[in-house]
Amino acid sequence: MSTSGFAAYHHMGEIDSGFFVQTYPDKAGTKLDSCTLCHSGGSYVQNGKVTTLGSCQWCHYSYGYDASGKIDETLNPYGLVYKTMGRSSSALKAIEDLDSDGDGYPNKVEIAALRFPGDKSDDPSKVPAPYRVFSREQLECLPQHTQFLLMNAHKSTDFYAEYTGVSMEDLLKAAGMLATATNIKVFAPDGFSQYHPLNFDPNPIFYHVFGGYPSTVYNYSENADISENPEGWCDYSSLVGSGVKNGDPIENEDGLKLVLAVFRDGDYLDPGILTPQNKLDGEGPFRVVPPQKVPGPPDQRSTATNQNVTWPFDPAADHNAGFSTRSTTIIKVEPLPEGTTDINTLETGWKYVDEGKIVVYGAIDPVPTILGKMDALLATLKSSSWKSFKNPIYQKILLIEVSLAKQLAKYGKHKAALKLLRNSVLEHADGCSTAEGHPDKDDWVTDCNLQKKVYWDLHELIVLFGIIV
Repeated sequence: MSTSGFAAYHHMGEIDSGFFVQTYPDKAGTKLDSCTLCHSGGSYVQNGKVTTLGSCQWCHYSYGYDASGKIDETLNPYGLVYKTMGRSSSALKAIEDLDSDGDGYPNKVEIAALRFPGDKSDDPSKVPAPYRVFSREQLECLPQHTQFLLMNAHKSTDFYAEYTGVSMEDLLKAAGMLATATNIKVFAPDGFSQYHPLNFDPNPIFYHVFGGYPSTVYNYSENADISENPEGWCDYSSLVGSGVKNGDPIENEDGLKLVLAVFRDGDYLDPGILTPQNKLDGEGPFRVVPPQKVPGPPDQRSTATNQNVTWPFDPAADHNAGFSTRSTTIIKVEPLPEGTTDINTLETGWKYVDEGKIVVYGAIDPVPTILGKMDALLATLKSSSWKSFKNPIYQKILLIEVSLAKQLAKYGKHKAALKLLRNSVLEHADGCSTAEGHPDKDDWVTDCNLQKKVYWDLHELIVLFGIIV
């Protein structure tokens, strides 16, 4: 998975990114070359909803653009000790042998393995979970679902709209969801996240993935219509609703479902942007649209002083708009498979908004990820100098063995592919990753920098194969 989006954090006069790249030049542009190296994310609860922020947004939220907060509260254990040691290249070198996050691995080992030294859940023994990246064009090639419905909000304007996209159920099937999956979490780049169980849950704020939602009727009131009443609270301007009268059944040919929407009223969704107030404006390129579990009319805004209206605010009403994730860029399928950890999510969100992409990761079929990682490993071996090997012939043998393992995986021979990688390839590239820290007599890769990369690439492949073997 590309990590180029992580490096876009050299801002506000900060100096630490330069020190890190100076100390570890080969890590420039990787996931470590980011705010998350030293800063942690965080969560806050508002109106009963949990919003989880990535390291950048959490820093802006808790420390503030005006630096009025406490910076230490945004730092992870690695960032705290780095700050204590003086924030310099020498400080980074001085803390290499420490285990800042207490996961059993020294900082330098985690950095070599592209793992965050300040995040206990991200250690070299775990690998990023399987993932699939979908472009907007690919989503449009999946079965399409269209539905006209009410988006009922707490404070903002309610509205009726027609959304078209992919049902979440069909998207997860296309991603190869595993039978072990129980729920998903969806994320927007501003840090908003939402939990969705796969099956129906009686909790009114948990909008399910599988199955439909109850049909409803069109609720119109001139009193509520913002085009007729300056104090109205519902937008009825969608042309799809023209000609529909109050109380008429809303007809949706395929019913109502939890949908990842691409279109609204026939047009692509407006891409989301982050305002100077650190708020998300817009809803595209993708929006998770949950229908009401308990159908009802558009009720008055909770903040309105005049509640003597047709439909006054009802705190018990189904305010589905508040659980609709705008500018969705990440879908996490839980629980994560054993031995895996989160891919890098919130930090790359805006990159996906710009490119019109969404990533699905977690409890999904690992084979596409395995094949992609094998291609990367083959490219590494092929582009390396023959001088990095005990003998040039060993470079060719390793290329043949990894290519064979890839073909076995491609045609479903997963056990055979795993056995080949574990018993034949790995044993010739593991000496530098042991306590001795140098090639052993069985190693064919003799350059330790190359060998460590090959070793960790093989480790990731072995863990991923373990999901299905």
